Amino acid sequence: MTKRIFVALAFVGATFLANAAAPTPQSIEQLLTLTRAEKILDAIKPQMAAMIKAGMDQALKDRKPGAEERKVLDDYVDESMKIMNTELTMDRLMPLYVQTYSSNFTQEEVDGMIAFYQSPAGKSMIAKTPQLMQGLMTGMQPLMVPMTEKIKAAAQKMVNALLVLKNQAPKP
Repeated sequence: MTKRIFVALAFVGATFLANAAAPTPQSIEQLLTLTRAEKILDAIKPQMAAMIKAGMDQALKDRKPGAEERKVLDDYVDESMKIMNTELTMDRLMPLYVQTYSSNFTQEEVDGMIAFYQSPAGKSMIAKTPQLMQGLMTGMQPLMVPMTEKIKAAAQKMVNALLVLKNQAPKP
């Protein structure tokens, strides 16, 4: 009787461990293909360029750069984009995707996601995600301006506090 209980517990334990197994790299790649991860990665790159340009414009404040300065700034954005296009590829990122998915999902969960993204609802989700993201990005823009101003004010407060500390420090 004890032997049967042990065998049954071992079977239940093995079943649990099998269900909790890490996903295979092939299943993660299949999931990334279904979710069009490479297309999403490519769509992010122009947004990153826009963020770089916006950061430069913000750093310039209201000053309009001359033609030569503008060329240097534009060349920087172009060079940054070349670097991003070289570094941010699925071939280079796949090991990171596999490691991250493997650390966070089981094979059973990845199989469930694959089944979902193969379903009509999942295909609809994938097809509509670009519009969802665009709507979110557009809707967030008005929120970013006041947030950026608050962050700049916090940074200035930090700089002022550091200056006060520096001035209070004993002189050698």
